[in-house]
Parts: sequence; C-alpha cells; structure tokens
Amino acid sequence: MTAKEVTVSIIILTHNGLMDNTIPCLDSIFMNTRGPDFDVIIVDNGSTDDTVGYLQQLQEKQSNLRCIFKDTNEGYARGNNQGISAATGDYLVLLNNDTIVTKGWLEKLLIPLKEDQSIGLIGPVTNSVGNEQRIYSRGETPEQILKEGLAWCEFSKGRRFETELLGFFCVAMRMDLINTVGFLDEAFGIGFYEDDDFCIRVKKAGYKLICIEDVFIYHRGSATFQNNSAIRNKKLMKSNKKRLEEKIGSNYNPAHPREQLLRLIMKDLNTVEEYEDFSNVYQRIDNRMKSLGTLQPKNLFKKIIFRRKLKLATKKIKSLSLRDIHH
Repeated sequence: MTAKEVTVSIIILTHNGLMDNTIPCLDSIFMNTRGPDFDVIIVDNGSTDDTVGYLQQLQEKQSNLRCIFKDTNEGYARGNNQGISAATGDYLVLLNNDTIVTKGWLEKLLIPLKEDQSIGLIGPVTNSVGNEQRIYSRGETPEQILKEGLAWCEFSKGRRFETELLGFFCVAMRMDLINTVGFLDEAFGIGFYEDDDFCIRVKKAGYKLICIEDVFIYHRGSATFQNNSAIRNKKLMKSNKKRLEEKIGSNYNPAHPREQLLRLIMKDLNTVEEYEDFSNVYQRIDNRMKSLGTLQPKNLFKKIIFRRKLKLATKKIKSLSLRDIHH
C-alpha cells in the first residue's frame, strides 16, 4: 500500500510479550478492521524475546505493516512520536499491543472525527482502564470479556459521552491535531502521565474528548509496566505527576472514576424518558452500579459521602423501575 492510499495509521508499541499481547492484537486488527484504508506502524522498544523476528517475517507478508526496530526502550512518548512521524494517514490511532479490537471498531471511532471538528480525541469503552471508560465484566478470559463487551455495545448503540481524560490504550485523532497541540511530551520518559498531559493540551486548545460507548476493545492492562517492580512504578508515577504539575502550574487531582461513573449514572437517570427502550438504559446503569461496587473509598468520611450518593441513585433507579412496570 502506498503512502497516498493510507487513510488511517494505527501506531503500536511493542516491548516483549509476543505471545500474550502482540500476536493476539495484530490478529484481531487484520481480522476485524474493514472500511478505510489503513496501515499498522509498529515501533519495537528493544524487545529481547522473539518479537523482532516475528515482526520481520510478518512485515514481508503483510503489505500494510511497517516496523521500526530500536535497540533500547526509549519510553511510551518517544516511541509513539516516532510512529506518528512515520505516519501518512489523515487519521491516527494510538493502540496498546495488549488489546484485542472488535469488528467495526475503526469505522465507528472515525465517524465522529469526520463529522465534528470540535472533537479532538475519541476512545472506546473497555474492561480495564483507570477512568469511566471501564465497564463491569465478570469474565476471566479474553473470550468471556469480549462477549460481555459486545453485549454492552448492543444496548449502547449511538451512545457517547464527553470526558476530561481518555485512556491511551486506544485513542483516535485527526493528524492535524498534532500540528495544533504538538507531539507527546518525551520528558515523561518510560511512561505515566504523558497521556494526561496530552489530554490537557487538547482540552486547552478548545477540543472535546469523547468516549464512544458502542465500541468495545479488550485491554489486558498494565502490560507496559508489568516488568517493573511496584516500587519503581510508584516512583515513576510520583516523579511524573510532579513534572505534570510543574508544567500546568497547579496541583493535579482529576476526578476519581467512581465520581465520573456516578455522573454518567445520574445523567442516564435524569434523561431516561428520552429513550424508547428503558431496558437498555437500565442495563447500562446496572453495569455501572456494579463497577461502583468495586470502587469503594477506603477513607471513612469519603465512604460515608459516597454511600449517601449511591443510596440516592439506587432509590431513583427503583422508582423508575416501578414506574416502568406500571406503564
């Protein structure tokens, strides 16, 4: 595929994890991606397993796969920036290699970007992320979780919400956004908070961040840092949070996921009459209530406040359920 034919460039970083992450991810992309012409740009951050050899062989067979091999792990931001610099598409997708995409994922993510120039970043829902993009899942295997995710999509068709932050396990944008806000900040090193920083810059430039609720992508989670010790990760998070706060000139305390989930629940409850099929709304609310059950505060005072909010939401859910039965 020539550069001029490419509409979307999907950028993926790899660093080991060939069998568990990279192969399932690439298989899902080439199996489930239709519609726009796309290419996949892989930046390998110094893998020491069989990743390089596998990618070299696959590159010979797959005409829309390009690989950049590096000797060392230069970090999340730098790796993605190298991929972005090599991209020729009008649209970009930054995708973690520990994901599995589903049918129609790319087309659905691109539609809002094409239709609404006020949108800067688009992301899907998933099973593992640190914000309100996460949906509740009981599954233990990727197959089980994917089945639950696709069921969510069925009762969330056409739904979307605006957010302050998007998880960078999968995020789509127009290429010209890079010209406006710049590349990812490589000062954050190996990783942590470079995605928050990018979202802040996109919002500051006047763009919206949108989550598309009828696109589900499986995310294994934490694959990038699983080889680091917990102590090292904690130090990285602390130092990079400080770096971000120095950059924005204020303390950085984004809303907790449970507060964002409550916001979405209350939004559905307050607008439930707009929907013809109440059952879909109830299923979405029920799923998020289950997610909230896993996010109880540890602090006693916060726990009391949270439970009061949860009680109000539960009461409203019951009253709407009774009204629906009578109707």
